[in-house]
Amino acid sequence: MYALILFLLLFSTDLADAANSQLVTVTLVSPSWNTGLPTAVARGAGLFRDENLEVRPVTLSSSGPIMMALMMSGQTDLVISGATAIFRGIARGAPVIAVSGHHSRMNYALISAGTVRTISDLKGKAIGITGFGGMGEFAVVESLKRQGLVKDRDYTVLNIEGGAAARMAALRAGKVHAVPVTPGQRFAAEKEGFKVVLDVRDALSEIPSNIVTSTKEFAASHGDIAVRFLRALAKSTELIRRDKDKAIALAKANGLRGDAAIERKALDYYADDLDLRLKKEQVAVYLKLLDITEAPEKFFDDSFLTRAIGSY
Repeated sequence: MYALILFLLLFSTDLADAANSQLVTVTLVSPSWNTGLPTAVARGAGLFRDENLEVRPVTLSSSGPIMMALMMSGQTDLVISGATAIFRGIARGAPVIAVSGHHSRMNYALISAGTVRTISDLKGKAIGITGFGGMGEFAVVESLKRQGLVKDRDYTVLNIEGGAAARMAALRAGKVHAVPVTPGQRFAAEKEGFKVVLDVRDALSEIPSNIVTSTKEFAASHGDIAVRFLRALAKSTELIRRDKDKAIALAKANGLRGDAAIERKALDYYADDLDLRLKKEQVAVYLKLLDITEAPEKFFDDSFLTRAIGSY
């Protein structure tokens, strides 16, 4: 009888906690593990639950402009995506604000097929990206510009809808000659024999990649939720760096798909780049590259992250 009473008490407590949890929808720009890993690990390790949050991730093979549209239409509370389209949208007046970083550096690689083996071989060729105006296009164009190649003069960019799988299919079919890929996709492609012609992570080492964003309305009215979400996400990145094997297992059990062995190898490459500590100085550098002259404070509010993890 005592055991039954204890079980009922514990069960009722769990139900009450679940009922009191605040629902948060977060949309991720890509199904790639480097984008989804912190959120999946935080869910699997109970870090969101510890913050009294029920986080529902929605993953799209899309681009920054689509993420912006989802936020503006109220279909998501938070977005994890590349910063390019977000910052451009804010510059045009969109009531959106970045509340933290997610990746401290770009982690794309440009892979090629056929006779394209070096950067100079890209002259006169086509590069496939997903979403004009998004992070993928920016990463390709800016990194190749630093190597002396200019878009439309030296190469063309084609939009391939459908994310990484569609880009790889286009590359295999010869419709394009190179495509940007994330770390897990890179290691899988290298296994197939594709060539890495440029590591964007090295070419754009001073530029952050993904960021966490919300509308200004959500940040103002639900700032406590944003803070708790970021606190859980920060703990998740710590867990990932501390125990990579556990992180991969948690992610696999919480919805991330793919070859776990390849993703474990890829994690060694980018684990140290999983970092929420975005700096206004980084934002300023990014804005300059986008030809945006406004102050970084318009684009990034660091108060939420400071409340979540303390001064940084």
